[in-house]
Amino acid sequence: MLPPRLFTALCVTFLLLSGCDGGSRPLARQAFTEGTVLATETTADAGHVLVSTGPGPVRVWRRGEAEPRYHWYQGESTDDILLLASSPGSDVAATATTDTLALWSLDDGRNLGFYRLEQTLRALALEDGGRGLLLGYQSGEVEYVDLTSGRRLRFLGHQDRINAVDLSANGRYALSASHDGEVIFWQTDNAAILARWRHEHSASLVRLDPQGGYAFSADAQGSGDIRRLPGGERQARLHSAHRGQTFVSARLDVTGNRLLTGGTARRLDLWQLDDGRLLNSWQVGLHTRLRPASAMVYSVAFIDSRQAYSVSSAGLGETWPLNHRDDDNE
Repeated sequence: MLPPRLFTALCVTFLLLSGCDGGSRPLARQAFTEGTVLATETTADAGHVLVSTGPGPVRVWRRGEAEPRYHWYQGESTDDILLLASSPGSDVAATATTDTLALWSLDDGRNLGFYRLEQTLRALALEDGGRGLLLGYQSGEVEYVDLTSGRRLRFLGHQDRINAVDLSANGRYALSASHDGEVIFWQTDNAAILARWRHEHSASLVRLDPQGGYAFSADAQGSGDIRRLPGGERQARLHSAHRGQTFVSARLDVTGNRLLTGGTARRLDLWQLDDGRLLNSWQVGLHTRLRPASAMVYSVAFIDSRQAYSVSSAGLGETWPLNHRDDDNE
């Protein structure tokens, strides 16, 4: 038997290397890059992972495969690709700089369109099949573009720059958030406002469930709201675990009554959707060559009812068992 002090030291070393906080360890881990990651996106089914490390190309992996399937170049642009998005059906993706945007098929990797923008882009979202786009601008405007008909609608309900947007799967409902803390739920056919609420600090994240029945929004100081739609009634108020930590990503599963969030300081959290109860927490892994030794969880998804997936700024994709804390303690 190992001496107690040596056993403790080995346990601490193992936890630091594995990137866990004493709870469940990841079932699988894949390193996508060893350098700086500007943006990552995992599709809703966690089937594909997009990674941007600079001007291009954006590399696209099929989860679990050793090599990327696609390398996507943003035309002749030398600007960093800062924004990534994927459709609710996990079949179309978007890559964007601050003034260019490209659409891609995740089925075969081909380019579906390239666009130059007249305003500085800060946020984007896709509807199912890539049939529509939602674009949030530095000016405070939000634009919905129906790519099938060419119809464009500009929403002018915000008074400050846009930080985040999301779109329902059918493209009928939009959720947008601005730097002054305001979050607005509105219709894309006529810009009618259905609900609005305000965070005390700058609103930094919004996420709809695909059917548009629930919303999650968060501010820059680590406070989050679960809201019922279309009325916007607050279902629960969430808070990050420690002062200074914030929510970075989220995914809602209404059928399973679950909310998965990723945050700063390596946080990955599972919440109960109807009351905001924290069910479990994990710490994602670190890349030993990166300093400072921390990571943001850029994107999260549910693989199925038993597993979740996260992709972080450390360039790691990790699969997690969706057990609750009570299960871990048994």
